[in-house]
Amino acid sequence: MEQTIYIDILFCVNFVIDYIILLTVKKFMSLSCKRRRLFFGAAVGGVSSFIILLPPISSGLSMVVSFLTACAVVAAAFAPLERVRFIKTAASFFLISFGYCGAMIAIWMLFSSKSIIVRNSSVYIAMSPLTLVITTLVCYVILRVIMRITGRGDTGDTACMVKIRYKNRDISCRGKLDTGNSLKEPFSGDMAIVVRQELFKDFPELENTELSGEMPKGIRMIPYSSVGGEGVMAAFRADNICIEIGGRRFDVSAYIALCKNGRIVGDADALVPAELIP
Repeated sequence: MEQTIYIDILFCVNFVIDYIILLTVKKFMSLSCKRRRLFFGAAVGGVSSFIILLPPISSGLSMVVSFLTACAVVAAAFAPLERVRFIKTAASFFLISFGYCGAMIAIWMLFSSKSIIVRNSSVYIAMSPLTLVITTLVCYVILRVIMRITGRGDTGDTACMVKIRYKNRDISCRGKLDTGNSLKEPFSGDMAIVVRQELFKDFPELENTELSGEMPKGIRMIPYSSVGGEGVMAAFRADNICIEIGGRRFDVSAYIALCKNGRIVGDADALVPAELIP
């Protein structure tokens, strides 16, 4: 039995699905981007769904095409990203897409007798716009619940900007709020913001921060414990610290703890204790 495929429905179905998937990936990978970039990524996914109109291809080739499509959608929505971060994000989009498609097909088959076409890893469902929105939102809620249970869901917008003034010089970097960061300077009890040490490479006095050497004046050593192990980090008082998040500014008082191991998490250069934000 032949089934008519309407291009507008094909594009809209996949656009909405890809947009919701991108929202899920954004939360899952703790990424920050503007909404128009998500729309652009979803549009790339909608156009890529036209592959369903081509003759059937093998399952192996179909998987390759699907991953390349995931890379294109992720690049449109989140680029630039570091290579490893990009691959992880594309893989997340690729895997979550299968989860969405499987859930939507299951729900649709339970509550509708209309046909579904799955070809070349692209899905076409003849449904009304209202049904499309409701079904997609149901799938989104299910995956968000799963993410929350497994601890992968964010509790809110955790991206922020950290502006540090030290010795009459300003340093700005991307930060991430972290409810699990309880790092404190042991004597004062003040919170510490973990910042990538490379950002302070122009300050020679902050280079010699090993316990074996003579510590510069004003440097404190803060012990830490994490999944990766235990140790100490050198920390100092900045002249001023400003956290910008969601259009709001917060002047905070905290130590700056220097991390020597590359990026803190994802694309962030600083890990900010959530307790600092009222």
